Amino acid sequence: MSYLARIADACTDVPLSKEEMRYYARHLLLPGIGTLGQQQLKAARVLVVGAGGLGCPVLQALAGSGVGTLTVIDGDCVDVSNLARQWLHHYVDVGLNKAVSAQHKLLALNPFIQVEARTEMLQADNADEMIATHDVIVDATDNMEVRYLIDEVCARYNRPWVHAALYRQSAQLCVFWEACGARFSALYPERSEAPSCAGAGMLGAAASAVANLQALEVIKLITAYGRPQVGAVVSLNSSTLQMQSFKLPGIRTPEMIESADRVLSKHGCTVDALRQRQSIGEALRLIDLRPEKQFAEGTIPSAEHLSAEAILESGLTHDSKQSVILFCEEGTISSLLVDALRSRGAESLYHLDGGFRGWSESL
Repeated sequence: MSYLARIADACTDVPLSKEEMRYYARHLLLPGIGTLGQQQLKAARVLVVGAGGLGCPVLQALAGSGVGTLTVIDGDCVDVSNLARQWLHHYVDVGLNKAVSAQHKLLALNPFIQVEARTEMLQADNADEMIATHDVIVDATDNMEVRYLIDEVCARYNRPWVHAALYRQSAQLCVFWEACGARFSALYPERSEAPSCAGAGMLGAAASAVANLQALEVIKLITAYGRPQVGAVVSLNSSTLQMQSFKLPGIRTPEMIESADRVLSKHGCTVDALRQRQSIGEALRLIDLRPEKQFAEGTIPSAEHLSAEAILESGLTHDSKQSVILFCEEGTISSLLVDALRSRGAESLYHLDGGFRGWSESL
């Protein structure tokens, strides 16, 4: 599932390599993400406008999550005064363009993604080209006019964008999307000037907290891992941790789109089927994925113990003529692991529906 039609169509054509499966191991075992969600992230193209206090943590979070193509646009160069809050940039980067500095760090963080650096500001003569070629736009600028420009061009091309703004200890966050009736110009119909962090001052920790919320909204739009807060204006006070929100009037809920050729969780084995296969002497390999302590306390007869992380790290060697059945406590982790392994060509691999609990309750 995704909220973005292009990604729902394209993600199944974006396989994960064995190395990527090791890198994203904890994502692949996360309900709501799994193999399909990771493929959706890899298929996504995200534009981040600005590589400063908001842009740096947003970029780190999206790169680590596996967004396949990141573009960062910023015409400024790194200044010493940036380093205390813009943590992608280092002292040796002073004088270097921020987009280029960010690109270097992101590729070092995740070598499986593509990062493009644009050493210019987003403006009227390049905004159409930049926004039309990306799925989601992230507002990490402190320029009010640029925000109106993003709003206008995103509406033209039906692109959702994730806005955030900072002023000292106060922050604001919202997802805008013309298709759902959410526009920045509806929130601020009169153009006004917002103070920049250079003049107002800010803490990097506060910017990072808000930026990571932006990144989560981007991930929701791409993977449907939760419902994106389209049209909900969230205000956060970092000194008190108080959060307030209100919804713009007339907002329509975005629709989730099923990914093409989705084949997930179709390789299950019921407890009854397992008992029948054992009763006729079928050669089966049972693998218990639960923590070693739980395995020691009791497991399905003849099962061996391996962790899901170890299997993703080293792979699973088995006789192709022998069926392998993985099980965890309730069936969720084993299902996700089987999906991941089968996406890399593994065959004769199944998960036990209901997991060890289902087996125990059937006794």
